[in-house]
Amino acid sequence: MDINNYMTPTEAAYRWGISYNTLQERFKDSRRNEEEIQAFINEGLLKYFVKPEGKRGEWIISTTAMEKWYGEELFLG
Repeated sequence: MDINNYMTPTEAAYRWGISYNTLQERFKDSRRNEEEIQAFINEGLLKYFVKPEGKRGEWIISTTAMEKWYGEELFLG
């Protein structure tokens, strides 16, 4: 496992040359993307964490998930 294959949404948006909001919309539109996102979580391509009784969570995204969604990385990390 290479740590550079996993990143925050901020880093992912930068590395793929997309806006942070574009990537956030992928997660927010749960009705359209719920099955795909759950499949990516099950495959270990995405991770979401929210602490108990927390209101906001954090995503960790793999390069594989980003490549499936947005193609080849622009700025290699």
